[in-house]
Amino acid sequence: MKEVIKKEKDVFLKKYKKTILFFVYEFIFLIFIDFFNQYLVLRSLNPFDYISKKIIIFNLVWIFTILIVLFMLKPKVRKIFSLIINIVLSILGIVNFFMYAYFHSIFSFKDILMSGNGLAFINSIFKFIDLKLILFVLICLLFIILIFKTKSKELFSFKLKQLLVILFIIVVLFGLRFFVVKKITGINDGWDSRAVISTDSNYYTNWIEPTRIIRICGSYEYYLKDFYNSFLKKDNVFEAKQQVKKYIEKNSNKKTDNKYNGVFKDKNLVFVMMESEDDWMVNEKVTPTMYEMMHHGFNFVNHYSPGYVTGDTANTEFIANTGIYPSINKLSPNYAYVNNTYPYSIANIFKNNGYTVNSFHRSNGFIYNRANMHISLGYEKYFNYSEMGISDENIDLDRYIIKNGYKYIVSSDKFMSFIITYSPHDPYSYDKIECSLNIDEIKKLYPNVTNEEELCSYSSSRETDNMFKLLLENLKKNDLLEDTIIVAFSDHRNKDISLNGEDEKLNKTVFFIYDYSMKENKIDTITSSVDILPTVLNVFGIDSKYVYAGNDALNNKDGYVIFKDYTYYDGKDVKPLSKDLYEVVNYSSNLLISDYYKE
Repeated sequence: MKEVIKKEKDVFLKKYKKTILFFVYEFIFLIFIDFFNQYLVLRSLNPFDYISKKIIIFNLVWIFTILIVLFMLKPKVRKIFSLIINIVLSILGIVNFFMYAYFHSIFSFKDILMSGNGLAFINSIFKFIDLKLILFVLICLLFIILIFKTKSKELFSFKLKQLLVILFIIVVLFGLRFFVVKKITGINDGWDSRAVISTDSNYYTNWIEPTRIIRICGSYEYYLKDFYNSFLKKDNVFEAKQQVKKYIEKNSNKKTDNKYNGVFKDKNLVFVMMESEDDWMVNEKVTPTMYEMMHHGFNFVNHYSPGYVTGDTANTEFIANTGIYPSINKLSPNYAYVNNTYPYSIANIFKNNGYTVNSFHRSNGFIYNRANMHISLGYEKYFNYSEMGISDENIDLDRYIIKNGYKYIVSSDKFMSFIITYSPHDPYSYDKIECSLNIDEIKKLYPNVTNEEELCSYSSSRETDNMFKLLLENLKKNDLLEDTIIVAFSDHRNKDISLNGEDEKLNKTVFFIYDYSMKENKIDTITSSVDILPTVLNVFGIDSKYVYAGNDALNNKDGYVIFKDYTYYDGKDVKPLSKDLYEVVNYSSNLLISDYYKE
């Protein structure tokens, strides 16, 4: 009997040896992919750092699900399906490598809508290529070829017994997943608990911080649920509208009443968002014009530009224009909520007060969907480089926004113009015109600095300063300087260099309001991008019936900065959100979800 069993076993192994190897190779490859993604976050090869009960269960559930699907397919279809999965996972691993190196995060499916804008970063990411990435690519190629070349036989037929066994395995697998999800989401310490921010429940339920989520549930649960959250999950519009109504009723009595109220009433406004203008890039030597401007008007010395959604530039652009937060960690409003109604935006409010409102930037309107979004925000026209008459040669030089676009910026007796600069955008290299044009002068200012990126950061910042210099000269020449206020703020920090010792989360940037005739008023209040619009409305004496998520920085001593992981900075410590601050974030999200003012 034993000999018969052994013989049958030998025959089976001989017949299905390669088929078994196919599944073994696939299993190892899928484990390897997750290990690489975990490594990107942990930066550790210690298996004990990698091992987590939750990750193991999630990975086994989804890996065995993939293997079951492959088991049920015919050999040729199996190979094609396997090839597609393995190539996609390899590409996602490569994308994660660059995403983590550049943004300290990993890929989310909501990033796909911003992928066209990612072309601007291509030159920057090449410097991150190293041996680890090369080894990853080589191992992936080896496995893909090995799996594809391994012949496998047909295994599944729709017989009741085989079908029941597979159904039983699937029920067990997803029962395990349900059990783990229930265990994760069952933890609830309340928003006032100091410990809440560190719970897996907070991160998994609110789907915040991809690098943290992948350490909770592994790559495959992350990819599948992230796809669902990004594209398939439906928001409750009715509930969102009710929540907005309650919040407005509770907070509509906030009044702006201080000595600066209306100090710039009926003056013109040039609203400037500065690309990558980190605070260390602005000083008396490098940016003398900006430095002088900061000493006339209001200089907010504790300003921060946190990111909430993919695309930090579009992120700050939206916040500064609307005074609310985007739906944190969801699709960018420039895509998800481009058709919303924004009567509370700075463009619409100034337009309703008799101003001509236009926006200006070097890029085509498809970048961040600006051509459509700016119309939704209330701007009459979005002027790109060609519409301002800027040549391709000078497209990256901020000064040409004034040289060519000035006549459109001051197109009426009462104007509000929104300018988005570009020159300090990375990469920072000598072969870029915005660096090479000013580099000799910068090298004289910093003879001991040899770092190319640092020198070019200063040089490109000088180019933005040249734009402000030209703007002031033109305004003075046309007798408009005394009647024009300039509000300038950074979209985000310099992503390649940090000279102030701050991390990716907490980074100071620049925000000032310039008035030709006013002396410097240094404002120490903690501010962030969401506070810009309420502050501007205050100094222009514009009464708004709308409730903003931000605060007037001149009427508020207790400032704070909210981050996308549901923590906030109060000037001393980073803490979990209080219930009140959570309501502020939730109000912004519900305002967008419900399109509250559409009717």
